[in-house]
Amino acid sequence: MSTLFSQPVIAGAAACVSFAAAASYATFAPRAALWAPVIWHGDRRGPARVAITFDDGPSPDSTPAVLDALGELGVRAAFFVVGLNAARAPALLRRIAGEGHLLGNHSFDHHHFGVMCHARYWRDQLARTDEVIEAETGLRPLFFRPPMGFKTPFMALAARQRGNHLVTWTRRALDGVPTTEAEILQRLAGRTRAGDIVAMHDGVEPHGSRHVDATVRAIRPLFRALHDHGITPVRLDEILALEPYARSSGPAGAPGRGA
Repeated sequence: MSTLFSQPVIAGAAACVSFAAAASYATFAPRAALWAPVIWHGDRRGPARVAITFDDGPSPDSTPAVLDALGELGVRAAFFVVGLNAARAPALLRRIAGEGHLLGNHSFDHHHFGVMCHARYWRDQLARTDEVIEAETGLRPLFFRPPMGFKTPFMALAARQRGNHLVTWTRRALDGVPTTEAEILQRLAGRTRAGDIVAMHDGVEPHGSRHVDATVRAIRPLFRALHDHGITPVRLDEILALEPYARSSGPAGAPGRGA
């Protein structure tokens, strides 16, 4: 009796499954670089330094408290802002830049189904967010963090055409969903190492609804724990040794890495 499937058919099916698995990993794994180069950590040599980053803001309900805490601690962070949120809170956008923090692009509306869209969609998402940031601060970010860390060839193409670096993370607070201060500290305080990029949230995506109180409460004890482990938080561009902004003709000019 003949077999139902021939060996070439079986081999072809196995190849399809393997490709699908690889494509899925490349899309959803923050460190995967199949579609494009991805930055997920910084320099691990020399002094123990890490970069703290915040996503999904700015939000009037929480970003000011995050900025207050960072100001008290003398720490500069990176804020990957959602363009729609930034357009709704321009004063907060100016405050972030004015207090020496780095601004990055986190898409215009953080749509969960954007991962299914073409390069034209992503060029528009990046451009609209850049326009909001540049109009208020004179800065055009070169760092782009994909929503949820998901990447596609079309997104990578759009980012490359605009000269953006794709930046994900080494460790996450997992505070994009309901959590507690204790859980955030457990995930980060004793596990963060030199060169790590730490992802937290200062805001809420336009289509979401949640409180980030736990994140605000965790900031001060987290930095105390990092200090106790001999780790110094610095701005993201310092551990990447990359310029964070393109040349700009906007109202505020474009400060360099040390701004």
